[in-house]
Amino acid sequence: MAIGAQLGLCIALFRSADDRALRIATLLFVISNICFTIDGSRPIAQIFGPAQIALWLIQIGGAGYFWLFAVTLFEDRWLTARSLWPGALLTLIGLSGRYGPHALSEPTWTLHNALGLVLALHALVVIVRSGRNDLVEARRRLRAPFLVLVAVFSIVLSAVQIGAVFGIDPARYEFVNAMAQAFLGIAGVAVLLEARPALFGTAAAAPGTAQDADAPDDSALWLARLRQVIEVEALWRREGLTIAELAKAVGLPEHRLRRLINDQLGHRNFASFINQHRIDAAQAVLADPASATRTVASIAFDHGFGSLGPFNRAFREVTGQTPTAFRRRAIAETSPIPGNSG
Repeated sequence: MAIGAQLGLCIALFRSADDRALRIATLLFVISNICFTIDGSRPIAQIFGPAQIALWLIQIGGAGYFWLFAVTLFEDRWLTARSLWPGALLTLIGLSGRYGPHALSEPTWTLHNALGLVLALHALVVIVRSGRNDLVEARRRLRAPFLVLVAVFSIVLSAVQIGAVFGIDPARYEFVNAMAQAFLGIAGVAVLLEARPALFGTAAAAPGTAQDADAPDDSALWLARLRQVIEVEALWRREGLTIAELAKAVGLPEHRLRRLINDQLGHRNFASFINQHRIDAAQAVLADPASATRTVASIAFDHGFGSLGPFNRAFREVTGQTPTAFRRRAIAETSPIPGNSG
């Protein structure tokens, strides 16, 4: 039941996701979970013979792959080499615990399980924290049941694993583990697949899509008002701007503004919507030779960022390079070429 439910969920989510990062994160998470389920049942794992080590190696970084799946799904994060370090680190620690000095085995596995618990807790924090910027209604509704499922499963499972290191090994652990996996997989199918078109698909609505009963077809009017507030009045410059403040300035209920930005402009996250305007304006300043003496930090502060770190991350997400590298290249391209003056 556990393996079948997880395979079905994996296939459905993989086919629904338009984003390459989410597809990869889904595959890593579900495959590691399936390997964990098989490896946790000795009679079934024995069928695989020497290949058991491959199952074990894949599942040992499972908490890291769950973390990657959660932050990719709920924060629309790009997949980078740094995104994979939690799973890789857990795998390395697990290898050390299995093949390292016997005297260090217990503390090594304690570290491994504790790190897995920390990653699970951090993923839950990310899911809650990112909710205020989420523009996808289906994903906003998904957070509560997803949190309940994952919190109960991850925390209880990590606690049992830590207890096993200290000799607390329930006789029916394998059966309980399989039940928990089956429950998670079946509940995941019920929770996720109902919302998957809006949750994993393209954000922008197709032209002519019918409006909800409480949303009259006046989107063009409100879209013009939104552009007035954002582009002309430049409200994006306000540090810490929230969607509630923007909704008040536009004159729309918050839920309708979320739908407007998501359906008409294709943004799934409020922070990415605002940061797009901030980064576009910052690029113009960075590319201007007259502003070459200004620090990157001062430019970040002038464009609504409270510190340099968030500005650097947002700039890299939009442009694929750091502000400093962008400035160096842009100014070099606009500088006159020596020897061409005559």
